[in-house]
Amino acid sequence: MSITNSEIDVAALVARVEQLEKEQNLRRQNIAWLKKYFDDLKQQFNHRTELQDIQSVHEAIAQLTAQVSELQQHINISPLDKDLANQDNQEIVVEQSNIDDAEIVKRFFERVDQQQIQQLSVEVPTIVENTEISVTEEDEQVEEETKPSTAFSNFEFQIERIMWLVNRSYAAEEESQDIPLDAEEFLRRYEAGERDFSSLNLAGIDLSGKTFSRVNFSKANLTGANLSRTYLNSDNLNGANLKRADLSDANLSSTNLSEANLDNANLHNIKLNSVNLENATLKKANLSDAYIYQINLSGAKLNDANLSGTNLRKAKLVGAELSNAILCNANLLEANFEGANFQDANFDQAIYNHTTILPKDFVPTDNAYLISPGVTLANANLAGADLSQVNLTGANLNYANIESTNLSGADLSEANLIEANLSKANLNGAKLIQVNMNGAKLIEANLCHANLTAARLNRANLMQANLGSTNFTAAELVQANLKNTHLSGNFNGANLSGVNLVGVSISGNFSGANLSQANLCGTSLQSLQMTGANLSSADLRGANLSYAKLEKANLKDANINGANLENAKLAGAIMPDGTTHE
Repeated sequence: MSITNSEIDVAALVARVEQLEKEQNLRRQNIAWLKKYFDDLKQQFNHRTELQDIQSVHEAIAQLTAQVSELQQHINISPLDKDLANQDNQEIVVEQSNIDDAEIVKRFFERVDQQQIQQLSVEVPTIVENTEISVTEEDEQVEEETKPSTAFSNFEFQIERIMWLVNRSYAAEEESQDIPLDAEEFLRRYEAGERDFSSLNLAGIDLSGKTFSRVNFSKANLTGANLSRTYLNSDNLNGANLKRADLSDANLSSTNLSEANLDNANLHNIKLNSVNLENATLKKANLSDAYIYQINLSGAKLNDANLSGTNLRKAKLVGAELSNAILCNANLLEANFEGANFQDANFDQAIYNHTTILPKDFVPTDNAYLISPGVTLANANLAGADLSQVNLTGANLNYANIESTNLSGADLSEANLIEANLSKANLNGAKLIQVNMNGAKLIEANLCHANLTAARLNRANLMQANLGSTNFTAAELVQANLKNTHLSGNFNGANLSGVNLVGVSISGNFSGANLSQANLCGTSLQSLQMTGANLSSADLRGANLSYAKLEKANLKDANINGANLENAKLAGAIMPDGTTHE
């Protein structure tokens, strides 16, 4: 397949554009170097020693004038000569205002030489000889000193001319860079396949809600840019200027932000998973509720930054500056702060554990929470924290606020959670053996695959909780609220006496469970495994017990009016009238 002429032209145009960009970058570098070079050269010129030498020449002229006047007093000259000398002196003074220093010196010594010739006829050889020597030496010195003066004047003019041209070119270059690329042009170029936007001026650009992948923004000017809700995947923002930029709710996973400037930027609720922020500056940045899991912030400047509620779990902040930073409710579990500066930082309700590496001699405030087995965290506020996989066995969490907290895979065996608020908490796969949750709030909590063997949940509120595949073996749920839940786990030997299960979807194993006085009115118990279960005094009106396995179950005093017992297995079961079914 042949390549069309248009495709060849486009390829040539692209190559030419790339060549022009390289030439432009080289020109910028040369201009910057020239400007610095001429600044230094001008500085040296303005402080040259020749300026002081010129002043010395003026003083020498004044001294010579005085010597000539003294010489005239010692020799007899005619009144005409004296008038001539006076006239010459007056002319020198008048003309000094109109001619340069070199011309003044030249004319002065011409007159001195003329007088010296006249004085040769006068018999004062000693005085004349001394005067000639003095004048000659001074003449040579003045001529030598004045020659550089003229040269430097020309050189100074050349320097000023060059500096004017350089400054003009430099100003034009800056003016061209001050025109930022707008969103429309940026998106057009991105959609055309361009990915290199390094060093471009993108100040104030609005790219909110957009998705970009593998874009090079290194050293780009993104001051005040709107990047909220933006998804930048594996992009390069090394050395980029993001001062005052809005990156709230953005996702910058696997992005390089090393040495970037994020001062005063809004990074609220941002996702920065596996991001490199080494040596970046984030002074006064808003990082509240940000997810900065396992990232590199070593050497970063976070002075006065707001990190309240930020997840810094497993983050690396070696040598970071955190003076006056707000770390309230921040997650510092397994983070490395070796050599960091915490001066005047606020750690109220921040969480850390024994694997958190803190600066030498730094002791967290009493208001910070240590996450460890056996700790006392009664009334603690751990809402929304990431406590997945932590070990809190035997911990005291009475009345603690653990709402919406991630405790998936955590071990809270034998912990005390009386009256604690675990609403919407994620306890998926958590180990809760013999935990005490009496009176606890577990509304809409996720207990899927959790192990609650022998746990106490008496009077606990489990309304709309996810109990799929949960192990409640031998657990106590007396008077627990299970409204609108789905019971599909293992309730073997569980105590559910007096529980209201109206409208609850039930499946799983209830063998040996205690459902005495439970409200199962209209509940579907079809094919349910309830061998040996205690259903005494239970309300089973209208319940569906077809195909249920009720061998050796206790139904004494149970209300089964309208219940469907078709094909139910009742061998050895104690019926409501106290008789045993054959």
